[in-house]
Amino acid sequence: MRKLLLLKTIIDILWIISMPILLIILFIIPYIFLSDDYSSIPIKINENTISHIDFISKGVLSIMASSTLLVLYCIYLFKKVLLLFSQRRMFDDSVLINLNKIGEILIWFSIINIIGSFIYNLNLNKVSFEISISPLILTLSLGLFFMVLSEIFKIAKDTKEENDLTV
Repeated sequence: MRKLLLLKTIIDILWIISMPILLIILFIIPYIFLSDDYSSIPIKINENTISHIDFISKGVLSIMASSTLLVLYCIYLFKKVLLLFSQRRMFDDSVLINLNKIGEILIWFSIINIIGSFIYNLNLNKVSFEISISPLILTLSLGLFFMVLSEIFKIAKDTKEENDLTV
C-alpha cells in the first residue's frame, strides 16, 4: 500500500502543478491567432520551434495545444482510479470505465499530435522521415496499455464474481 500511496501523492502533486498549464493554454491559443511576431516568445510544440505561421499552421497549432487538455483530463481520471484503489474498490465499474477512457484519450492525443506535426511540417515543406522513439509513440503505447489493463480488470472482476457465487 505504500507504493499506492506514493503513486497517489505523485499524481496529486502533478495535478496541482499542471493546473497553471490550463491558464497557459488559454493564453497561447489567442496569442497564436492574434500575433504575427513569434520571436518575442519562442513557442515549441513537439520539437517544432514556431517561427513563421500562416492560417493553416495557426489552426493546427491551436488544436495541438488544446489537445494538452486531454492529458489533464487523463490525470484527473487517474486520480479517481487511484482513490478507488486506496478504498480497496479495485473491481468497481468506474475503475474499468476510467482505465478504458484514459487509454482512449491518450490514443486520441497521440493521433492528434502526430497528424498535427505532420501537417505543420508539410505546410512548411519540411517533410522528413526519421526513425526514432517519439514521445507520442510512447504515449500511444501507454494508451493501449491502459485499455488492456481495463480488459484485464474486467476479466478479474468476472472471475471474482463467479468465485463469489460458487461459495
